Amino acid sequence: MKNMNFSEVVNRSIQLRQLYHRLERQYHEKEWSVEEDALAFLTDAGLVGRLTMSQ
Repeated sequence: MKNMNFSEVVNRSIQLRQLYHRLERQYHEKEWSVEEDALAFLTDAGLVGRLTMSQ
């Protein structure tokens, strides 16, 4: 994997966020709020933790 500098990481993050916004508008008719993003992240982290514990 190629080493990325900080500005490349920021640009890639912005590109990914724009793609997620497109999906959010397609499936939910609006972009998610910061609170919705945080809740989704915490849900995913909890599910990963449960999966890890079950193994």
